[in-house]
Amino acid sequence: MILVQNPLQQLSGNRLILSLAFLFFGLLGSAQEPEASHFVVHKVKKKESLEGIATRYDVTVAQIITHNPAAAKGIRKRDKIKIPRYKKEVVVSPAQPTTVTHSVQPKETLWRIAHTYGISVDSLKALNPQLGDTLSVGSMLKVPSKTAEEIAAQVDYYTVKPKEGFFRLEQKLGLSKADLEALNPSLDSTGLMVGMVLKIPKAKAADSLIVDGLEKIKTSLWDSTFVAPVVRIAFLAPFRLSKIELDSIDQTNKTLSERNLTTVSLDFYSGMLYAVDSLNKAGLSIELSVFDSEGQLHIIEQLLNQEDFTSYDAVIGPFTPANVSRMAQAMSFFNVPVISPLTTRDIRPRKMLINTIPSKKSLAKRMMRYVDSLDAQHENPCVLIIADTKNQQTALRLKEQFPLAEVLPPDEEFGFIKPDVVDSLLTPTRPNWVFLETENLNLVTSMTSMLNAQSSEERQVQLLTHFRSPAYDDENISQAHLGNIRFSYPNHFLEKRDSLRLKFDASFKERYGKAPNRTAVKGFDVMIDASLRIATKRKLIDGLKLGVLEQLQYRFDYQPNPKGGYRNTATYMVQHQGFETIEIVPLQPQADSLHVR
Repeated sequence: MILVQNPLQQLSGNRLILSLAFLFFGLLGSAQEPEASHFVVHKVKKKESLEGIATRYDVTVAQIITHNPAAAKGIRKRDKIKIPRYKKEVVVSPAQPTTVTHSVQPKETLWRIAHTYGISVDSLKALNPQLGDTLSVGSMLKVPSKTAEEIAAQVDYYTVKPKEGFFRLEQKLGLSKADLEALNPSLDSTGLMVGMVLKIPKAKAADSLIVDGLEKIKTSLWDSTFVAPVVRIAFLAPFRLSKIELDSIDQTNKTLSERNLTTVSLDFYSGMLYAVDSLNKAGLSIELSVFDSEGQLHIIEQLLNQEDFTSYDAVIGPFTPANVSRMAQAMSFFNVPVISPLTTRDIRPRKMLINTIPSKKSLAKRMMRYVDSLDAQHENPCVLIIADTKNQQTALRLKEQFPLAEVLPPDEEFGFIKPDVVDSLLTPTRPNWVFLETENLNLVTSMTSMLNAQSSEERQVQLLTHFRSPAYDDENISQAHLGNIRFSYPNHFLEKRDSLRLKFDASFKERYGKAPNRTAVKGFDVMIDASLRIATKRKLIDGLKLGVLEQLQYRFDYQPNPKGGYRNTATYMVQHQGFETIEIVPLQPQADSLHVR
């Protein structure tokens, strides 16, 4: 259920925001529309929404709007709307290999088995009509057969660390002693030894990861038992509907084509809606109510007086620091969590405030650990430190760690460093690390271009910074240059291009007509993370203790804030390579074991 409300203008259901969303996504792109073969007439029932009707008939909301333009303004009980039906393209597939049997292992779920064999849960149930909603260990299931190459592609390897026994490995990897012995028959005779390389399923290999330099167990809650089958979320965002002149098409188009609070809100909202669909398919019922905060503190006060937010499991938003702080202050009396989703600026700590953005202090600590690991691997590196007046503390700390480093202050008048000075200091015989601590666009532009020109196969240069400012997103900054000089920095998100992300992007574009931007992905990730924690533990604050959750582009690991509330502390150490960004994972020292020799 999705409700949209505006205290300044009484709206009927979700009409206005949905209408804006349709126009917004229609302006930025559209997918190829197949031709309808025929239509069926649907009579709208009480409390039905366009999204619910679209889901029921396996079409998109946009397709319904195309054939029912009046529906863009909203639908009412007893309205009759035409539902397009499309011919399903028949694809003749090659004959599939015969099925094989799979023995259910401890802790395996229907979703995990279906994922392993590349099919949906419904397909798995179709192959096994006798299946219920629970599995018994040892049950034999029919599954698609796989080639040896496909099976090998699903295998990863894990090196046994000191003091790790079967019990610790089961806690860490989710694999029992019997599971490990089945994959590694030699264990039966040799037992576990430090440094031994074990074969494990690839899905399990990702369960252990480095967060802020510490090894932690990454949790997946999709397989969990949902103790709260219904999750109620309130979303407050500055849609600023009262500012939009819907009677002026040109003005509306201009507003929705620019980057502003309205389009940021719509982007985030689109990601949340996609998350709601995903959670519904997982068996959760999500009730999402949407409110227009207008970006004004007095509107927040009106909402607090008019609406009962105590009935929600969590509030996401509003976006600005002052507004989210006021909302958290009010909700603290009722123990309702308030999630700050986007702002990187400081927010006054509150008892129930949950900040999804790691602090600059967390980012700096991550960077220092990475620099320490580099320092331990290389002797006498060539280090250049370039810092403006706002970053002198960082420069002093680096100078303490690297006493032989050259500190190059930017020109006071123009903010540049002379190329010949940098060129004379770089060396072909040692690693060259250049720390650039500034948010000045001119300095960033000149240094990235200069270092790229001075880097070669004989003289490798790595650019590093403690804080990646928005200046690096400027169109004048060459991504090729950043990749060539291995630009490295701590960040609170990672632009992944794995299969899961590519699948998400394609599906999102098919639905909305454009690829998701960073804000839309954040809306998806925050909604998924919060809802799964609530569904698993009933209360979000208890769910925060479940540990690290990794979503499409963001990682969440919440810790109590000493001054009140909770803050995400999970960061990525990112490096540009070519035109892509990767996560730098610290090298783990291998144990020197006589058993291995």
